[in-house]
Amino acid sequence: MTGVGRLGRALLSSYFGLLVVFLYAPLVVLLVFAFNAGTIPTLPIKSFSTHWFSRAFQDTELTSALLRSLLIALVNGLAATLLGVAAAVSLARERLPLRGVVVTMILLPLVVPYIVLAVGLVVLLHEFGIATSLAAVLAGHVVISLPYSVLVILPRLRTLDPSVAEAARDLGASDFKAFLYVTLPLLAPALLSSFLIAFTISFDEFAIASFLAPPGSPTYPVFLYAGARTPALLPEVIAVGSIVIVVSIAVVIAADVFRRWAERRIEALPEATPLVG
Repeated sequence: MTGVGRLGRALLSSYFGLLVVFLYAPLVVLLVFAFNAGTIPTLPIKSFSTHWFSRAFQDTELTSALLRSLLIALVNGLAATLLGVAAAVSLARERLPLRGVVVTMILLPLVVPYIVLAVGLVVLLHEFGIATSLAAVLAGHVVISLPYSVLVILPRLRTLDPSVAEAARDLGASDFKAFLYVTLPLLAPALLSSFLIAFTISFDEFAIASFLAPPGSPTYPVFLYAGARTPALLPEVIAVGSIVIVVSIAVVIAADVFRRWAERRIEALPEATPLVG
C-alpha cells in the first residue's frame, strides 16, 4: 500500500506540474516576446527593446479599447456584486416562494453558452428596435457574472451567526442599519472575491462583446482578436498583453493579502454584542 501511495503522489505531482506548465508557459512566452525588437515573434530573439510599449500607448484605438473594457469591467464588478448581495440575502431566508425557480433562473447563465446568449440578446434588442451599444454589453456581462457572485457571497452569508444582527436590532438598529454596519463588513472578503471574479469575467469576455459592441467601439478582447490577425499590430498587442498579465498578478496578490487581513480582523473581533445606533 505504501508503494501505491507513493506512486499516486508521484502521478498527482506530475499532473500538477504539467498543468502549471500548460497554464503559465504561454504567459511567460508573451512576456518574453513583449521585449522583442523584431516585428515577428520568433526564436531566437536577436535583440531586446521596449519601444513596442511606447508604440502601443500611442495607438489611440488600442488604448481606447483597453479603457473601454476596464470601465465596463469596473461597473460590471460593482453591479454584479450588489445584485449578488441582494440575491444571496433573499436565498438565505428560510421561506422564499418558488426558491427552486429563482435559483434556476440565477444559475442558468452557467450552462448556457455565451455565444447563444449573445445571439439571443441581439435578437431581443432588434425586436425592441434598440441598437447595439456598450450598455448592452454591460447588461450581458452582468447576467453572466451574477451566478458567480451569488455562489461566492451566499456560502459566506450562511456561515454568519444571525444572532449578531438580531442583537443589533434589539439595541435599536433598523434592519438596514443592522445589515449595513454588522452583516456587510463581515461579508467583505466575499464581496472582494465577487468583485474580482465579475471584473475578470467582463474584461476577458469576447462572445457577447463581439455581437453587442457597436461598430468602431470594440472592447479589448475584440480588438485583441482583430489585432492578433494583423501582423503590424501584433507586437503592440503583445506588449499591452504583458502589462495586463503583470497588473493581473499584482491585483491577485494584493487581493489575497487583503482577504487574509480582513479574515484575521474578523476572527479577532471580540464576542461582545455590537452597539449600533
